[in-house]
Amino acid sequence: MGNQSTPPVDADDAQTAESQPVEPGKGAGPVHAEASAVAEPARTNPAGRWVLILLATLVVGFGAAFFALYLPTGQELRQVKSDLAAAQEKLSTAESDLNKTTSDLSAATAELKAARYNRALARVEANVAYARLALVTRDLLTARQEVSAVAENMNALLPLIEDQETAKALEDRMTGIRTAIDTDSAKALDELRTLSENLLRLESR
Repeated sequence: MGNQSTPPVDADDAQTAESQPVEPGKGAGPVHAEASAVAEPARTNPAGRWVLILLATLVVGFGAAFFALYLPTGQELRQVKSDLAAAQEKLSTAESDLNKTTSDLSAATAELKAARYNRALARVEANVAYARLALVTRDLLTARQEVSAVAENMNALLPLIEDQETAKALEDRMTGIRTAIDTDSAKALDELRTLSENLLRLESR
């Protein structure tokens, strides 16, 4: 009972075995089922699809609203704040300029009033001096002319004197001088000398 040799296989039998069809459900059945499962597309839930569409629409809507409304509003707010700050700065500058101008105007008004006062006072003093000189030299005509000039310039000086009592005293003295110049030259000269002293006191006020 030695080694038995394998009987040879006929070539025709091998070809016949290869050419025989495979019956359904046998042999390659499981591989075919897996391929069918992979090839079949997954079905999507319609409700989930609408939820995604709704979310996408909301996101797009919020984005559009932000760029259309909130972004321009923020830019406008910044511009308004910038304009307000500039306006406040201009107002502050204008108020400062107005205060300075008002102060300068007040100072200028005071200086103008003082200049008018000093000019009117100087004119009266000059006329009084000329009238006294004319009386000393017995030039009655010139003395009367200068007394008339004193009275005219005194009318410009009196409203500029703040002390009403002083103004009234000067007015009364001027009336006495105009009366004395025609009747008593000596008295007129004495009144003019007193008036000159009164005017000198006004210079220090």
